[in-house]
Amino acid sequence: MKIAILTDTSAGLTPDEALARQITLLAAPIMFGNRQYHEYQDLTPADYYRLLRLTKSHKMIPTAPQIAMQTIQVACDRLAAEEQVTDVIVISPAGGISGFVNTLSAYAANITSVHVWPWDSRGILTAMGDQARLAAALVEQGEDVSTILDRLAVFRKSVHEGFAVDSIKPLLRTGEVNPSHGPSSAPLLAGKPLLVFEPSGKIKVAGGALRLKGALGDLLDLLAADLTDEYATKATVLNADQPETAQQWLMAAHDRFPQVAFDVALISPSFGVHVGDGAMGLAWGRDYHDLLKAEDEK
Repeated sequence: MKIAILTDTSAGLTPDEALARQITLLAAPIMFGNRQYHEYQDLTPADYYRLLRLTKSHKMIPTAPQIAMQTIQVACDRLAAEEQVTDVIVISPAGGISGFVNTLSAYAANITSVHVWPWDSRGILTAMGDQARLAAALVEQGEDVSTILDRLAVFRKSVHEGFAVDSIKPLLRTGEVNPSHGPSSAPLLAGKPLLVFEPSGKIKVAGGALRLKGALGDLLDLLAADLTDEYATKATVLNADQPETAQQWLMAAHDRFPQVAFDVALISPSFGVHVGDGAMGLAWGRDYHDLLKAEDEK
């Protein structure tokens, strides 16, 4: 048995990192009007947000279509032919915001070169990316598919993500969030709606704040409720091309929770189409290194 890990750029992985970790990384497609781009190939996050601002007056709405099943099949066939891979674990975006994992589960039987194992990360960006990192590290340790999926399940239970957005209109357009499921949903639209991923991977409106500072406080309150002595917690400040605000959030978060390891990452275009320009977020959960053999951590 030889196992490969496959995911896409909505996991927040760059091509260089994926190459270093021996993760097969597919570029998520982004549509602007009739033109299709691909993350990190011909559309960097900075380019995406610049283009988003330039086209806002033209009401050109970007979308993120699913990666085609033929693209997955080509990648799997290549892994089988060139690297003698027998099993491919595919780390997907949350099924609550993308139909990809369900489509792949239905299509997987058509891929005969390898055994495909679809895995719903029930998250996006860091939450999804850390699952790919964990899986790749476990492959390097020589673990089998069953062990890898079991460890992923343990890690996934600890992961949480929330976002403060200027508007939920992008999510309403795609049907990815239902405002009637959130508390006092009508007045939220005038401020900064707070969106959180449920354990199922669906997004719900969890509250709202007048300013980003208040939204950060709400997210840190959620983080506080999850802190435990059982394992180390890692957290990431996520931002839609807002470096100054990201640094402000990072300092405030570290001041409140100095025992938590915080870092910063961009909201990539494939999720940016859902939360829009100006979004900020926080992802937190178990440090995935805790689920590796101590002597092999890196």
